[in-house]
Amino acid sequence: MEILSFSKLPDEAVEIRTLVFVDEQGFSKELEFDENETRATHLVGFINGNAAATSRYYYEECKNAYLIGRIAVKKDYRGNGLGAEIVKAAEERITAQGGKAIVIHAQLRAKGFYESLGYSQDSEVDLEEGVEHVWMKKLF
Repeated sequence: MEILSFSKLPDEAVEIRTLVFVDEQGFSKELEFDENETRATHLVGFINGNAAATSRYYYEECKNAYLIGRIAVKKDYRGNGLGAEIVKAAEERITAQGGKAIVIHAQLRAKGFYESLGYSQDSEVDLEEGVEHVWMKKLF
C-alpha cells in the first residue's frame, strides 16, 4: 500500500470516513468531521491508485501524547492488514518527529486489534455517540 501524507483533509479521507463511520456505523457526519481536521496530518493508503485506508494524527496537549484517530479501511479492502499498516505509518511519522507516547480513543470492539499493535487500555469504558470506547496508549 502506498501511503501519502496530507496537511489538509483530502477528499479521499472524507470518502472513506463517510463510508465507514457515517454510512456503516451510524455516527453523525457533523461530529465525524471536527475542529481537529485543520491541525491534523492526514494519511491515505492507496492500492493500485484506489484510496483504501485512512487515519489522522496530531499532538493532544491534554494527553501529553500524539493522538491517532479516524482509522478506517474500506470494506472491500479489510482483512489484508491495511489497518495495521496505516497505524504503523502514523507511528513512524510521529516517532520521527520525536513523539514518545501515542493514544487512540478506540471502539471497544477494536480493543484486541490495538493490543496486537502494542497498545494498552488506559481508561475505563466511555460512550461516544452511544458506542463504547476506551483510551489505548503506547509508549516509544
